[in-house]
Amino acid sequence: MPEATLKGLDDHAANPFLEFFGKAPVLMHSVDRDGVIVAISAYWAARLGYSPDDMIGRSIMEFMVPESANRARTEVMPTLLRTSSVDKIRHTFLRQDGTPFHALVSAVVLRDADGAFLRTLSIVSADDGTDGLQQDLQAALIRAEDASRAKSRFLAAMSHEIRTPMNAILGFAQLLRLSDLDEKRRGHVDAIIAAGGQLMNLLTDLLDLSHMETGRMRIESRATDLMPLLDQVADWWYSSVSEKGLTLQVEIDDRMPARVLTDPVRLQQVLNNFMANALRYTDRGTITLRVREISRSDSFSRLRLEVEDTGIGISEEQQALLFRPFVQIESDFGKDRGGWGLGLSICHNIAAAMSADIGVTSQPGAGATFHFELTLPLEPCPEPRETPQPHPARAPRGPSAKVLVAEDNPLNQNVMEAMLRDLGHEVRVVSNGFEAVEAILSESFDLVLMDITMPGLDGLGATAQIRTSGPEKSKVPIIACTAHVGGDVQARYRDAGIDGFLPKPVDPRALEAAINSAVSGGAFSHGPGT
Repeated sequence: MPEATLKGLDDHAANPFLEFFGKAPVLMHSVDRDGVIVAISAYWAARLGYSPDDMIGRSIMEFMVPESANRARTEVMPTLLRTSSVDKIRHTFLRQDGTPFHALVSAVVLRDADGAFLRTLSIVSADDGTDGLQQDLQAALIRAEDASRAKSRFLAAMSHEIRTPMNAILGFAQLLRLSDLDEKRRGHVDAIIAAGGQLMNLLTDLLDLSHMETGRMRIESRATDLMPLLDQVADWWYSSVSEKGLTLQVEIDDRMPARVLTDPVRLQQVLNNFMANALRYTDRGTITLRVREISRSDSFSRLRLEVEDTGIGISEEQQALLFRPFVQIESDFGKDRGGWGLGLSICHNIAAAMSADIGVTSQPGAGATFHFELTLPLEPCPEPRETPQPHPARAPRGPSAKVLVAEDNPLNQNVMEAMLRDLGHEVRVVSNGFEAVEAILSESFDLVLMDITMPGLDGLGATAQIRTSGPEKSKVPIIACTAHVGGDVQARYRDAGIDGFLPKPVDPRALEAAINSAVSGGAFSHGPGT
């Protein structure tokens, strides 16, 4: 742009650009090296209450508040001369009536063919605060994400710190329950176990909800035998349902596929939450676990999993809130039903992640039916399935095994050793990963129960060394027995070479089932989590 085009506004006929510059509906001006205005659009001058003639020949700093004028003189102009451009510099101009005009100014240097400075050209926009607001929002978002990560770390740490001693408390309580106690003392032990279980379920729910809120919930797709999965759910809840004087029914559609691709842990988590909810709000009658096939194609099956109860029922108003966090059903009978209102919210998040439909059908006083409906890919299964019993019997005790326990906490060492010896197994206990690897290399074991958080070499590091210890030693089944159960822990453990996991506190029945399955070469799951 030649210098002559920016000398003034009085030669419009000779210079069409000057006519455009003067009349364009754009806030723009041009100044020389000293900040003196050499051209300004009439539109911009009018916004400040002036005409172009009032402003041309005067310093642009005269029309700024002192702070902006000083910054323009000492910071902006030197930067502009050095870099040839500045972008969205905040300035406050003064209108003729003395009111402020907040603006964002972007400017470039105009140079001649030899690169010598001619003038600046500035484009001005009203500063409505959105840029600053955007920056504030971005900063707030970063702070919120940092706080969320800190919360997750805190919950994970607290979960581990609480689960470790609770494992000992509940473990010894469960062992005590198996001893010769009178009815009164057995009731006291049952109360300890029930209260501890409620605390552990709350910890699990809080940790799950935290991971879901931060988008860290991972859904897997694994070949899954549906019948054993459903048998486990029914078996886990049969005793609790019976102790409350209720009947548990299991209704399985004969057309249900034997094997599908799904996330078995999340599927069981949904059913366990449905069962826990039904048990909490049902005082008499029946709880029914039902699976129906809605439709099938060559490759997919549409399944509807239901838990129906004969409990207090739910009003339409409460149904609308039911899948939100910390919402509890209010009983018309004034009975405190317990719970924290997290389980169904977690189920809702799982449904969204698995593209499933979740809902409830109910009327007050007429019970409720919770459903979870989803489409799953079919997976061939050569094994025939058996018709389930209404309440599956406990699996028979398997053969004696030689078990290595890697656990650093002395109380938990005692609990695990007592449980395993009570189940008829031979036990060796070590305190860290180095000792676990050394034991594997020096002896033969049928199974390893591996804690993850241990001093020196942790459980995952020990597992990695065991898996590379040679063809004979590397194939020993390893079960992670740990208080860390949140997030994608199972996938991470499998990737590290671990065959499965048991969460602390360890339930003796789940321990027995896991050992029997692992030693026989089968898959296994942990106990009912919510």
